[in-house]
Amino acid sequence: MATYKNNSVGAHVHGGKVIAPGATFDAKPTPNLEKLVKAEILQLASAGSAAAASGGGGDDKAALVARAKELGVPNVGGNWGVEKLKEAIAEAEKKAGTDTGGDGEQKDA
Repeated sequence: MATYKNNSVGAHVHGGKVIAPGATFDAKPTPNLEKLVKAEILQLASAGSAAAASGGGGDDKAALVARAKELGVPNVGGNWGVEKLKEAIAEAEKKAGTDTGGDGEQKDA
């Protein structure tokens, strides 16, 4: 069994049950579910255990993924951890500020 999270803004139907946006469900991995993960409609929250899905911050993580994609972070996805997402966003924002030819004068001590 694996735990999947509905990563879309609309409801998802699986096994005759409606899965609200952001909600999780347990299911045996199938080729169709894997296609939905690759299309980023679903997110694989955990493989084999519901422990990873029980932690809070799912909405925060989704917002971080959206922000990273907005900044053009390559290969970003729901399988990234929150800390990795925050680091990638910070780096992308730093690059966005220096891509205009700046000399990096806005550095924190």
